[in-house]
Amino acid sequence: MKTEILKYALNYFRNKSLLYKIFLTYAVSLLLIGIFGYSYYIFNNIRTIEREIDIYQKNLINDKKTYVQNIVNTALKGIEQFYENYKDGSIDEETAKSVSAKFINSIRYFNKFNSNNSVGYIWINTIDGVMVVDPPKPELNNVNVIDFKDKNGVYLFKEMINIVTIAGEGYVSYCWPKLESNSKDCFEKISYVKYFPQWKWIVGSGFYLDEVDQEIVKYHSRVRDDILTTMFKSLMFGIVATTLAGMIFFFIVYYITSHLKRISQLSIKLLEGEINPKLKLPYSSNDEIGQLISNFNIFIDQSYKLLTFKKTIENDIDIDSVYARIISLITDEFQIDKFNFYEVNNSKNSIKLIDSRGDFYCNQDIFVDANLCRAARVANIIDSSDVKNICTSFSCNQENSCSIYICIPIIIGSNVRNVLQIIYDKSSYDTQNIQRLSKFLSESAPVIESKRLLAQLKESTLRDPLTNLYNRRFLDESADILSSTILRRGSYAGVLMCDIDFFKKVNDIYGHNIGDKVLMDVAHILKKSVRSSDMVVRFGGEEFLILMQDIEPDKVMVIAEKIRVNVESFEINLTGHTLKKTISVGVSIFPSDSKSFWQCIKFSDVALYKAKETGRNRVVRFEESMWQEEEF
Repeated sequence: MKTEILKYALNYFRNKSLLYKIFLTYAVSLLLIGIFGYSYYIFNNIRTIEREIDIYQKNLINDKKTYVQNIVNTALKGIEQFYENYKDGSIDEETAKSVSAKFINSIRYFNKFNSNNSVGYIWINTIDGVMVVDPPKPELNNVNVIDFKDKNGVYLFKEMINIVTIAGEGYVSYCWPKLESNSKDCFEKISYVKYFPQWKWIVGSGFYLDEVDQEIVKYHSRVRDDILTTMFKSLMFGIVATTLAGMIFFFIVYYITSHLKRISQLSIKLLEGEINPKLKLPYSSNDEIGQLISNFNIFIDQSYKLLTFKKTIENDIDIDSVYARIISLITDEFQIDKFNFYEVNNSKNSIKLIDSRGDFYCNQDIFVDANLCRAARVANIIDSSDVKNICTSFSCNQENSCSIYICIPIIIGSNVRNVLQIIYDKSSYDTQNIQRLSKFLSESAPVIESKRLLAQLKESTLRDPLTNLYNRRFLDESADILSSTILRRGSYAGVLMCDIDFFKKVNDIYGHNIGDKVLMDVAHILKKSVRSSDMVVRFGGEEFLILMQDIEPDKVMVIAEKIRVNVESFEINLTGHTLKKTISVGVSIFPSDSKSFWQCIKFSDVALYKAKETGRNRVVRFEESMWQEEEF
C-alpha cells in the first residue's frame, strides 16, 4: 500500500511542469530546513548559552583587569613625574609625595565596562602597610592596616605586599566597600597593585565583581531576548520571504547572488579592518543593487576619511594642532564658512573662543558663565530648526533672525569640552552633513582629552606648587627663547632678583606654615606689582626672579622701588596679630649689562648681595665695580 502511494506521488510530481517542480521543491526544502533548523537552533542554544556566558564572564573580567592595570600605570606616570621634579631639585621630597598623594586622591574615573558607570578610584599604601591615600575611607589615611582582614578573613594588604615583593605587580582578591556606598557594606573586589620602589609605595585600583554579575545578568537577558526575537522575526520573515521568493526565484536568483557575493567578499575585508577606497565596487545601474553598492561605496569613502582623520590628529603634537586640524576639516571637507568653535573650562565654568568665521552671534556673557551656553549645559546638540529661539544666549536680530544655528558639543565622559556652533542659511541647511560632522567631532573627543591632559601634566611640572609661580625648570626651558626674542626686537629686559629679608627668622619663630604663608603673600604682591606680560619666577627658597620684557631701561629701577615699597607696606595677617616683611632687590638690564642672559641673572644676584650687605630693604642697580671675577 505504501509503495503504491509513493509511486503515485512520484508519477504526479514527474508529470508537472518544471516551474511547479522547482517551486514545490523550493517550498518543501525551505519547510524542512525551517523545521530542522529551528529545532537545532533552539536546542543548540539551550546547550551553549551557559558556555557563552562563562566565556563572556571570563572576557569581561580580563577586560576589567586590563582596564584597571592601565589606570594604575597612568597614575604611576604622574607620580614618576613628581618624583622627577624632586630629583631635579624643583621641589623637595615631602612636597613631591604630598602633591603625588593629592593627585592620586583626586583621580576619579568612570568604569566603561559597566552601564551604570560606577566611579573608580586609586589608593596608595606603603610596603610597611601604612595607608597613604584611601578615597572611600579617608579615616584610614596614615593608619597601619597591615593586619586588616576583610569579612572572609583575607589579610588583603599582606597579600598586596607579598605580590609586589615577589613580582613587583599583580592582582589580589578581597572584600572592600564602594566609594558611593555605606562604608560598612563589603563587596567582592579584584584589584591590580604595582610597586613604586623609590618611595616604597604600593599603588592600586580595582573593580567589584558584583558589577560583573550585573553585566552577566543583562547579557543573559539580552541573549534570551535576542533568541526569542530572532526566532519570531525570522519565522515571520521566512514565511513572507518564501512566498515572494518562490514567485520570482527563477528570474533574479543569479542576478542578485552574483553581486551579493562580491559585496560579501568585501564585507569580510571590512570586518578584518581593511578600509581602503580600492574596495569600492563599479556598478552603473540605478536599481536596488546599484543603490546598495552606491551606499556601500559611500560608506567606504566616509569610513576611510574618518579613520584617516582620527589617525592624523592622534599624531599631532598638541591640542592646538588638533584644533587647527578640526578647523580645516570644517572649512575644507564640509565647506562651512560661518561657525564659532569654543573650548569649555569646566573647573572655571567659562568658555574660550578658539576660532570664528563669519559674524559672532552669541551673548558674550557665555565667556564668564558657561551655563549660559545651552549646548555646554545640557550636553546635547542644539538645533534651532526644531525649536525657534531654543538658546537664549543666541542674539537674534534683523540680520540673523532667519538663520539656523546648530551647536554640537564634544563630550568627554559627562563633561562638555568643546562646542561647535554652525550658522546656516535656510537654503544651505543639511541634516546629513551635520550627522557626518558630529561623527568626526565624536572621534576627536578622546584625542582632545588626551592632548589636554598631557598639556596639564607638563604645565604642573613648570610651576611651583606652593606659590603657583613659574619655577626654575621653566626658566631653564624658556631662557633661550626669551633672550633671543629680546635681541631680535632690539629691546631691553629688566632682571630683578628679590630676596625676603630675614626669612629664616619667620620659620624659626612662627614655624614653616607661617613661612609658607609669607612666601605665598609675597609672591602675590610681586605678581600684582608687574604687568601681565612680565614673568615672576620662584628662583629657589625665598628668592624670586622678575623678568620685565620690552621695557625702557630708565623705568626698571622705578618699578623695582615700587615693588619694594609694596612689599614693605603689606601687612600679613596672622592669628591674633600682623606681620610685616621687607625685600632686597638686585637689578640688571639685558642686554645692556651683558649679551648673555644668564650672566645678567648672575649680575642681578650680585647686586642683590650688595643690597643685603648694605642694610637690606633696598634696591641696588648692578655696577661693573661689583663684579670681582677676572672677566666682566
